[in-house]
Amino acid sequence: MSHHQPHMMSEQDKLPRLPIPPLRQTISKYLESIVPVANDDIAALAETNRRASHFLRVAERLQQRLIEYEKTQPYSWLEKWWFELAYLSWRESLCVNSNYWIAFADDPNAYGLASAPEQLQPGYPDIHEGKVWDSGEYSEFQVRRAVRFIQRTLDYKELIRDGRLPTDRTRAGPLCMHQYHCLFGMTRIPRMGCDELRQDESTIASRTITTIADDQIYSVDVYDSAGHRRPDGELEAELHAIIADVTERRTLGELDPAVTVLTAGHRDRWSVAYEQLEKQPSNHATLMAIQHSLFAVSLDTTFSDPPGSINAHQRNMKCHGTQPGHNRWYDKCINYVFDRNGTAGYLGEHSPCDALIPAFMIEYVAKNVAPENIGIGSLNPASPTFQAHVRRLRFTNVGASVLQLIAEAEKEVEQTARSSDSRQIRFENYGSDWIKRAAKVGPDAFAQLAMQLTYYRIHGTFAAVYETASTRQFLHGRTETVRSLSSESADFMRTMSDPASSSRDKYETLVRAANKHQILLRDASSGNGVDRHLLGLRMAYHRLQPLPSEAPLSADEKAAIEEFFNDPILAKSTTFQLSTSGLFPAYYLSHTGFGCVVAERGYGINYIIEPKRIKFGTEGKTFEVGKGTDVERFEITLRQVLAELKAICEQSNEISAGDSSRL
Repeated sequence: MSHHQPHMMSEQDKLPRLPIPPLRQTISKYLESIVPVANDDIAALAETNRRASHFLRVAERLQQRLIEYEKTQPYSWLEKWWFELAYLSWRESLCVNSNYWIAFADDPNAYGLASAPEQLQPGYPDIHEGKVWDSGEYSEFQVRRAVRFIQRTLDYKELIRDGRLPTDRTRAGPLCMHQYHCLFGMTRIPRMGCDELRQDESTIASRTITTIADDQIYSVDVYDSAGHRRPDGELEAELHAIIADVTERRTLGELDPAVTVLTAGHRDRWSVAYEQLEKQPSNHATLMAIQHSLFAVSLDTTFSDPPGSINAHQRNMKCHGTQPGHNRWYDKCINYVFDRNGTAGYLGEHSPCDALIPAFMIEYVAKNVAPENIGIGSLNPASPTFQAHVRRLRFTNVGASVLQLIAEAEKEVEQTARSSDSRQIRFENYGSDWIKRAAKVGPDAFAQLAMQLTYYRIHGTFAAVYETASTRQFLHGRTETVRSLSSESADFMRTMSDPASSSRDKYETLVRAANKHQILLRDASSGNGVDRHLLGLRMAYHRLQPLPSEAPLSADEKAAIEEFFNDPILAKSTTFQLSTSGLFPAYYLSHTGFGCVVAERGYGINYIIEPKRIKFGTEGKTFEVGKGTDVERFEITLRQVLAELKAICEQSNEISAGDSSRL
């Protein structure tokens, strides 16, 4: 990188603050968005419009409170409330529900691999999904690959520390770079009712990482006392020493209780246990050391079979393939996972930064690890005088009440894992190249419409859709909701399902719906969405004091506000049965996933549109728990929909199926 490159934070002071949209604009967009949600229920629509018009008569007072509050906030009117309401007051388990999981492409040069004790038979229900086995052991390749990932992650950390990342930008200008500073030395702390985030100068400048094996916690120095990076050979020796230590303790029955599982389970349970643990000085020191570390690395004894079975791999990354919730520290912003065969993955705690930012980091890391040949002959030995120093962080004298909480957490997380069905849908027939040239619409809009149509075909109803839009063009911007279900997309779905419609009719409704989607996405990204502003108005009512100049709210006016916020149609429009988020083309990430937000007939889908293929990381509950959710059927139907759309677009634009010259 050129030394003339400006500091990555040099354009922060040019960024505008997140706007508060005009009140009438937001309400009008909201009323437009609910038409397909109400789905021909004229009476419900009329009632919602009545409530909205009554709300508008009084809501200007809430808008003024919000405008005044904005002036008191250091970066954004939304930031403090967003941390609390979107993340930190969330009480359910982080495992599956909140943390996202990512699987990396395998290394073709992997060696010394374990193989399954028995072959999966053709009749085995998971023959296509693969299976996770526990070998009870660790491997040399696993350690070596982990060290490469650690080193490249430290490279990235130093780029951030020195301000050497290029400033992200779009055609509209620079984007906020603040979230990059939230990756390292960041830990979520459980507190009753609402968690806290801990990161400070000392944790950002930490020299250690936390390593977890067999639920035992170890601290590893990745920098020496002079602040120099330690070579690969020394880190490999440290990890081998940890493995030897934990293997011996397992044999002798000297393992400490699996406190790790508490981080995966219900937050209030963990906060009760945490409070008890921190009262005991040595356990408090362990908790502090974990929080003080840059990130966590989990070494698992599990492996996926057959090799390359992406679904077994991603399930292991999601919540541990054989012991759900074990051997992870869900509270760390960054937790890498390496299984017995060196297959790599990543778990991210979502509250400090949106998944997009860590995804940039881990694509950089994986891309830079890929060409490094970790062959058998390429050892990187430590100096002959080097002595590995195992620093085990212990949880000792753990009381019966905490042991009971661990047992409860195990039960809960096991149920969470059993109820979750996730799979990688890898569509290889086409990607953004074909969509732009033959469908002649935006790839993101195309993917969104395909997912909506898939849902409609399976469940016979329109799903309320959440799509993430980034608001990083503003200072400390995070996200806004794109309400992707529109009257235009509903019209497209109806037309696609009408036997009397021609290919031309279908294509024209696709184009109209895609154009509408572009507008919705642009509005949301520019701070002119619906949902964050409605949240702000709700908070202005519940939390902000009336302004000195404000006329007191009468009982009728309060009723009008409450009627608006308690409207069943508003609730239905935010019950996002399709929760979706797109990532940039990421070739080294073989799966990206997050949990659905609505259990009943709900799906969480992270999708990556590459030039030649589309990857959909999909999660839903099992058929019984999800009352009809069917992830397998979603895959089959989505593939059919994508094939059908290809035929319609090619027919309408007169591109013959075999005529690639026109593509």
